[in-house]
Amino acid sequence: MRFRDTKRDTNIIINITPLIDIVFILLIFFAVTTSFVTPSSIKMDLPKAKGEAVEDKKNIRVAVDSAGALYIDGEPIKDEELEGRLKTLKDIHPEATVIIEADEKAMHGKVVFVIDKAKSVDYTKFAIATKE
Repeated sequence: MRFRDTKRDTNIIINITPLIDIVFILLIFFAVTTSFVTPSSIKMDLPKAKGEAVEDKKNIRVAVDSAGALYIDGEPIKDEELEGRLKTLKDIHPEATVIIEADEKAMHGKVVFVIDKAKSVDYTKFAIATKE
């Protein structure tokens, strides 16, 4: 009687194709769901605070530097032009949030001025940018 060795006949094959597929699907998922935030090009020393992040869609960024100069989305603007520019942006994005990026050494009155002008154009959502 002749016995066969069963260990020699069995070839174990590990198929890693499904594993590679899952890894690529996860990579695509994280790449698509990651939000890419572009920081303001104006050098600001933001005050430190803990808070929750604001969604970065349809936001209007108004920056106030330490000298009191105003910037909308990185472009310098004069005080008297602020209300008209905000009104134009309100027509484009009516549900936008006004994010105020005020330098730590900026005058409080200038920040209140920006909020007043934004309220006069009927903005209702505001956020103050800080760093943790």
